[in-house]
Amino acid sequence: MTPEKMTRIALVTDTHCWPESQHCFGQEGEQLQPWFETIHTAFLEDVRSSGPEILIHLGDFSCGGGTFAMPDADFFAIMQRVNKDFDDSVLHFYGVPGNHDCPAGTNDYSFCEKLLGLSPRLGRTVDTAYARLIFLHSQGHSDEIRRAVLPKDPTYGWIGDAELARLDADLASAGSRPVILFTHQLLHPWANSALYRDLYATANSPAVREILAKYGNVRAVFQGHAHLLDKQEVMLGHSPVSFVVAPSLIQFPLGWLLLSLSPRVLRVQYRALALAELSERSRLAGSTSDWRAGDPAWQDFSIAL
Repeated sequence: MTPEKMTRIALVTDTHCWPESQHCFGQEGEQLQPWFETIHTAFLEDVRSSGPEILIHLGDFSCGGGTFAMPDADFFAIMQRVNKDFDDSVLHFYGVPGNHDCPAGTNDYSFCEKLLGLSPRLGRTVDTAYARLIFLHSQGHSDEIRRAVLPKDPTYGWIGDAELARLDADLASAGSRPVILFTHQLLHPWANSALYRDLYATANSPAVREILAKYGNVRAVFQGHAHLLDKQEVMLGHSPVSFVVAPSLIQFPLGWLLLSLSPRVLRVQYRALALAELSERSRLAGSTSDWRAGDPAWQDFSIAL
């Protein structure tokens, strides 16, 4: 029997790159910006060894926005560098902006959008051999909302009207293709009841879920932003949808997801970086870090297409 062909995708999120920074959070588990070079090199080596055709980044490439006060020169330089590194490592590289992917005090995501080949506040759609991939832009806040939260960035997501319309049209035209959705902020909260989870939501996620329920062809939604591993199956309309939160590369447990697409199944495998000492450093810095690793069953599972 001929082995079934697959499309392999490396899914990474929340790299929060800023090698010159000493800024770390201790309360929820340490972020590891000072060890960026080690983490970045280990990730790229792991990607090359696993041989995916596609690499997807779910946002927060760097430490822009209002929380970190990253200097503009550092922001622009690191955004260009990491995007080039990701693009050079695979045949196809795609991404969406995270809430930190803007210069400090601006809430202007245009530089990140240009690097990713996106129109303002719009994502993109890509068809592979076995599924339609929709990249949903969740930094679509109005100018009034953006100004109101300055000098911080909006922590919660918002899907703009034009992006909602694009999502509706691309689900309607998917035909027999199953759809996989990728976005930064969460469209469904994670299972654990730990503090702060409301801060990570997409504020108008009910409108998005209503569109997904209307067509019933979305099989999985991959989300970033929360720096943890989580998986839930939710009924939208008459169809089950797997909502997955991908772990970060800046905080315990330091890993990424390898997606293997075949005609009938999407396999999801968690890949921990071979940096156990750094991961343990981040875990021990906070009192609630262990839960970020999630259920061991979430480290290798399959979703029917």
